[in-house]
Amino acid sequence: MKKSFEGWNMSNRHSSPVGRELLDSAMPLRGLLAAAGATTAMAFGFGSLALTSVFIRPLEAEFGWSRADISLAYTLSSVGMALGGLFWGRLSDRLNTRSLLFIGSAGMVIALAALSFATSLWQIYAANFALGGLGFACLYAPVLAVTGLWFDRRRGLAIGIVTAGGALGQGVMPYAANALIDGVGWRLAYAIMAVATMTMLAISLPSVQAPPVDRVVAAPLRSSAKPGSQAGRISPVTLLSAAAFLCCACMGVPLVHLASFVTGVCGSSDVGSLSLLIAMLFGAIGRIAFGLLADRAGNLSAYVVASFIQTACVALFPALDQQLSLLALSAVFGFGFAGNMTCLILCVRQFAPAERFGHSLGIVMLIAWVGMGVAGYFGGFVYDSLGSYGPAFLVAFVAGAANLVVLGVLAASYGARAQVPCGRVPGPAMSR
Repeated sequence: MKKSFEGWNMSNRHSSPVGRELLDSAMPLRGLLAAAGATTAMAFGFGSLALTSVFIRPLEAEFGWSRADISLAYTLSSVGMALGGLFWGRLSDRLNTRSLLFIGSAGMVIALAALSFATSLWQIYAANFALGGLGFACLYAPVLAVTGLWFDRRRGLAIGIVTAGGALGQGVMPYAANALIDGVGWRLAYAIMAVATMTMLAISLPSVQAPPVDRVVAAPLRSSAKPGSQAGRISPVTLLSAAAFLCCACMGVPLVHLASFVTGVCGSSDVGSLSLLIAMLFGAIGRIAFGLLADRAGNLSAYVVASFIQTACVALFPALDQQLSLLALSAVFGFGFAGNMTCLILCVRQFAPAERFGHSLGIVMLIAWVGMGVAGYFGGFVYDSLGSYGPAFLVAFVAGAANLVVLGVLAASYGARAQVPCGRVPGPAMSR
């Protein structure tokens, strides 16, 4: 995996258009298959983490647990993702990509199967923690790194497509699970999700392979910043970590509680699960669209636009009480929120030194998952305490506004460097 992360950054070290053309010409079928496999892994990984949102209803009805208690399961899966990302990142130098993909797949399937047998909260918590930490966390970095190796000038689009799988999974899997819960009960619904995950990952992950070494144009390893150029300024990775926490704190409340919120307003769990499905379907479109925007306008600019849309939508949700308007806003929210992940990954790649990309991505995503987990629990806690999601959405809006301020500081501190689209070769100020 160390070679994979170095390869991820190699494209920005090509010294001529010829080098970039050589890498692009290497990718036709195998590169597309690798991207397809990575997209499937993202879909089932993020989809599995999002299942808590529709299992709140049956678990609350059967066991009498509070929504805050059940929402904590999502928080623990997020913590698992955060800690697991660092843990597997450290082992990635010793384990090859195939080993990581096998361990991650097995972890996800076993955790989902275990949830179907749960009879107590601690079992729900343990399985969700394992789902994130021993499952998806082990898949996340390898599939992104492999995708980055295959694509050069259209990397924003490629990463957008792969991360779009995550948005699609976050919509389709909870929607399917909600239908299964109504038809066969929540235990069998979890078991079917486990079987479906095992089947699809077994089919798709063998294609997630890095390109042959002899097809990659080699160049000396160089950092993306001048020595001493950050003196007196907060490092860009630190600012991106702060932005990631605030951004995910903003999206975490609607992501975990959107289905329950809409169900309460409209009086129908079908409408609630439909709102989440619509958000994630438009999220899949948003991730591709913002990948394209990053290629053209710059990674940070695209990130600001996505964050603004997300923040505005979070402020509007409590003000609406009609089914059609809630479903329409869910679509806009999904389009905006989903672009954040694509742009955040691309920003880390742009601002982090090439030789520390993997480490930097692990740190930023750890902070991001903590923000997501805290917000998910906070939403449930506020509802249990006040009987309304309104105050939770207000706090989420404040977090989103603070995120925009941090991104403004990043843009002001690093100037023109913040506006370079990801597929362009950096100038001297970025390459030394």
